[in-house]
Amino acid sequence: MATVSDPPLHRPLSDAAVDGLRRLQTLLEGVRRMARRWIWVESMALVCLAGAAVFWVTLVFDWAVEPPSWVRGGLMMAGLVGLMVILRHTLFGRLAVPMGDTTLATVVERGQEGFRDSLSTAIELSARPREDIDPRLLERTILEAVAVVGRVDPGQFFRRRRLAGVALAGLTALGSLVGVAVARPGIADIWTRRMLFLDDTPWPRRTGLSIEGFTDGVRKVARGADAEIIVRADAAREVPEVVDLRIRPLRGGAWRSDRMGIRGGSEEGSQAFGQVLKGMTEDLELEVRGGDARLRGLRLTVVDAPALARLDCTATLPAYLGGGSRQVAASRVLMVPRGAAVEIGFVSTKPLSTASVHTLIDGEETLEVSLPAIPGDQPASAASGIDPPQSITLRIGEVDGERTLVARFTDTDGLGNREPITVVLGAVPDEPPQVAVRMRGISTAVTPQARLPLVGAISDDYALASADVTIAIKDGATTTLPIARVKSGAVSIEFSDASPELVTLESLALPLGAAISLQVAARDQCTLSGGDDGGANEGRSDTWSLDVVPPESLMAMLEAREILLRRRFESVVSDLALARERLAAGIGTAGGQSELPAAGGDDAGDGSGDLPGRADWGLEGARLVESAARAGGETGEIAEAFRMIRQELDNNRMLSDELESRLIGQIAQPLTAIAGTDLPELQTAGRKSTAVDREALVTRSDEVLVRMRAVLDKMMELESYNEVIELLRGVIRTQEEIRAETLRRQRQRAKEALERP
Repeated sequence: MATVSDPPLHRPLSDAAVDGLRRLQTLLEGVRRMARRWIWVESMALVCLAGAAVFWVTLVFDWAVEPPSWVRGGLMMAGLVGLMVILRHTLFGRLAVPMGDTTLATVVERGQEGFRDSLSTAIELSARPREDIDPRLLERTILEAVAVVGRVDPGQFFRRRRLAGVALAGLTALGSLVGVAVARPGIADIWTRRMLFLDDTPWPRRTGLSIEGFTDGVRKVARGADAEIIVRADAAREVPEVVDLRIRPLRGGAWRSDRMGIRGGSEEGSQAFGQVLKGMTEDLELEVRGGDARLRGLRLTVVDAPALARLDCTATLPAYLGGGSRQVAASRVLMVPRGAAVEIGFVSTKPLSTASVHTLIDGEETLEVSLPAIPGDQPASAASGIDPPQSITLRIGEVDGERTLVARFTDTDGLGNREPITVVLGAVPDEPPQVAVRMRGISTAVTPQARLPLVGAISDDYALASADVTIAIKDGATTTLPIARVKSGAVSIEFSDASPELVTLESLALPLGAAISLQVAARDQCTLSGGDDGGANEGRSDTWSLDVVPPESLMAMLEAREILLRRRFESVVSDLALARERLAAGIGTAGGQSELPAAGGDDAGDGSGDLPGRADWGLEGARLVESAARAGGETGEIAEAFRMIRQELDNNRMLSDELESRLIGQIAQPLTAIAGTDLPELQTAGRKSTAVDREALVTRSDEVLVRMRAVLDKMMELESYNEVIELLRGVIRTQEEIRAETLRRQRQRAKEALERP
């Protein structure tokens, strides 16, 4: 039996198979092209939808909110990123997926049941090397698939209605954009400028709002001051019924809304709305809403208002004060010498754009000096190239009287000082010299040869020019004697008891019986006012009136004064002696061991009845102490009075060695010793004594009384001596009267003899 061998596997396909394979590949290629067109159409439609959505969303949001440029930029960036994501996923990502023949054959077979896997098998086997497949099997598979190709419609594998819907939606979205650009080019233009070019052109509104006082959305207010917010609605457009002011702290917090009040009627083409924010202490973020208009991005910044940091005052002294400059202590009241030129500098705490100083007189202000305002809204440093000033200086040529200066500052932030700076500038007048002098050792009468000692001081607030003593005779001549010790330029001259200024009357040859007045005058170096004296101020002392008497008359006056002093001293001695007698009367009647209470003690006033008891001893001791204290004061005054008598005698050149010995050595010095030593010791002994020491206290009292009576005896001797002198004076006066009468009668007789016929 013969065997038939199989044909070789590498036998080529028949023409029908090759043609069928081309038809199959053509089918798949058509499906591939249609799929790519689908992807492009669908992707572009989605991009149009997304782009339109971005446009409309940003348009509505921007119109409603009008956010700042950085927010708009962020929105556009987010939209662009969204479009790129859509393109990547719907277009580039899908186009990048490979669509091979095998994959497409599988897809076609799923949509067309007649293939029964012949299409995918034919495509897959045709792609293999021919050595690995049976050509007859491949041809049969190809021909089987070709038999179904005629019934295949490539469009049946796609959802045409969905694609049509997406495409229609994309075209509609694109048409809306084109429609806006054609029908409302203004809106498209504003959107383009605001969203693409980030311009701040506002959207047109039916309501037009504007706010006053804000620059680039920022307004600065003074710390602690009230801030009035004024919003104006354009009357030519729709005026809102209400305008709300929304406020929020800049550092964070919740918004609060205040209804703004209407300010006046509609005028100047606008309607004003206002709201006052009390006592600003922190930065605020503001937003204004009225009608369809919005004002956002507003900020109130709290800064310190300009205030007075320092006040500099320099005074240039007038010539009569020696000239030169000196600093005046800074205060709200500046006192400078009258006639001084003044320069006052008001230094601010902040750089200034404008400043002024006015003089306030009777409620009206007069401008003195001002800093000019720098044009434009730029800071001073930017406008002028230099740093803005921080002070204003006022110069006054000559201060005469008082004036009130009012300074006002406006800083580079446009803020003014909350309260005007008020300074009172006053002129201190040049006071006349102070003449505080008195005559020492002179009473109301003097002798023609007397010398008048002046003690005290002559002073001036700045400088003395001269001083003199004016002696005027009643109804007679006036003599002026310069005081050489007062030097020009001196501020103060003192005349002490050891070195008094002596005014000698002997050279004036004053007649007896004349009444004179004496006054000391001093002048300063002031030259402000006119006049023959150059405007000098003059100060005068009290006027002393003196009678010019002969020496015997003055001596009689002094002797009468001595008699009064002697009688006064007799009363002192008598008072002390009476206290001593009362103390001595109680010795031997009281308890010997009881203590004598101190003067003014609790028992000092308990005694009563005729018989002295323990309380009586205390009372009498206290009386002795009190009498000794009184006697000490009186005795000291009497001693000083005798010294004054001695000085008056000396000043009138009537003091002899005998008189000085009596007045000083025998009376004044012993009285001073008694007042300074004996009587104080007696007081001390009286306070410390006990009942046992009472006899010693009486003995000490006796010793003091002995010394006082010894001085009193000297006064009596002096009085007797004075009586003798007075008698001699009487004889002399009688002789002078007889002589004067004799001369008068002789003249009378001579006159009668001449008149006889």
